[in-house]
Amino acid sequence: MPNFHVIFWRHAEAEDLPEAPQGGDADLRRALTKQGRRDAALVAGWIKSQLPKPWTVIASPAQRTRQTAQHLSDYPGIDQRLRPDASMAEILAVVAEFPRDGGALILVGHQPTLGRAGLHWITGCDQQFSLRKSGLLWAVERNRDGGVQRSLRACISADLLAG
Repeated sequence: MPNFHVIFWRHAEAEDLPEAPQGGDADLRRALTKQGRRDAALVAGWIKSQLPKPWTVIASPAQRTRQTAQHLSDYPGIDQRLRPDASMAEILAVVAEFPRDGGALILVGHQPTLGRAGLHWITGCDQQFSLRKSGLLWAVERNRDGGVQRSLRACISADLLAG
């Protein structure tokens, strides 16, 4: 069975709307800032240079995640289970349902749950794990000795790539 790559990618920097409740309509409409667009493009360029194809990009319904994801795919999939107030179980269900026939899954979502879900998927540890804006966790699942082995491939953020 081929290796299965999963990237947990936090959306890039978005406009601030202090009054917007998480997951509310105003929150879902928040767009990337100019810096956010630059960071998303930088990280997407790195992903394109490193990650084997084919890949599938799935984003939350929030505008900022869709804009981040569009740096990798003109038409990313949208999944409600990646919304800002999603539970870790919902995010992990998206990963669990994805076919293990090679290629990669790139989830574009939100903190704090996305980092926690990524850490849990890799290690089984249920702890908070903070991803910086436009940061990612890249993990690989392999079948080894009759069992599944997951390992961390990379953990980066745009500021590391900016040089």
